Amino acid sequence: MKSIKKILLSELIINDTIFLPKDSLQYPWQWIANIDYFFKDMQSSKSSFENVVIDESNGPVFISESASIEPFTIINGPVFIGENCLIKSHSNISNSIINHSCKIKGEIHTSIFQPFSNKAHEGFIGHSFIGSWVNLGAGTTTSNLKNNYSDVSIRWDESLISTNSIFFGSIIGDHVKTSIGTNLNTGTVIEMGSNIVSQSFPPRHIPCFSFFYKGKLSKIKFDDFKKTAEASMKRRNVDFSSYVDKFLVVYKKD
Repeated sequence: MKSIKKILLSELIINDTIFLPKDSLQYPWQWIANIDYFFKDMQSSKSSFENVVIDESNGPVFISESASIEPFTIINGPVFIGENCLIKSHSNISNSIINHSCKIKGEIHTSIFQPFSNKAHEGFIGHSFIGSWVNLGAGTTTSNLKNNYSDVSIRWDESLISTNSIFFGSIIGDHVKTSIGTNLNTGTVIEMGSNIVSQSFPPRHIPCFSFFYKGKLSKIKFDDFKKTAEASMKRRNVDFSSYVDKFLVVYKKD
């Protein structure tokens, strides 16, 4: 479980509530492979938005009352969209969980977004887990299927582990930023606090608090990370100061 502590700083949030992982659902690739589990007791909200297509034929669609769905969006259940989310025009969302206070645009398929994350532009996110306070630059896209259709493996707890699925995209930790046009290969793991600037595939494993630029990895100074995180969280009226020590512990261990 060392790796999960480098991805998420706080509790796992599913459908806007804390989820305590079960033995069979300990890891992000298991959450994605069994995403239907999180909808088994859910009822559709029967929401209606002008010029928005909501298809419940494959599962419920729950949209919180405070969420905003812009026109010309397609939502194919099962889907959960949490409190204070904004789904921008021309988005296509299916089989996914978007927790509270996220801003989303583009195509989202079989993915889980933790609270306060932004993907505000075009791009495809598939079979992926996105932590909190992530900002995905315009055009950021995940590959979720290998060209040879073999099972996707990921680097986890210093070992290469098979997801036992041909479909898996990326695991992106808290406070990760990607630049415009970022492309992520199948099975990419980006640990918390990292910044990715690349128009070609970066490595499939990026350690905590890393800056990837021009094909090279360097470590972000903690004060620089803190400054960016403070600015990001202030925009949502959240005080970073109570989180500093927790992040510093991870930073020193990495």
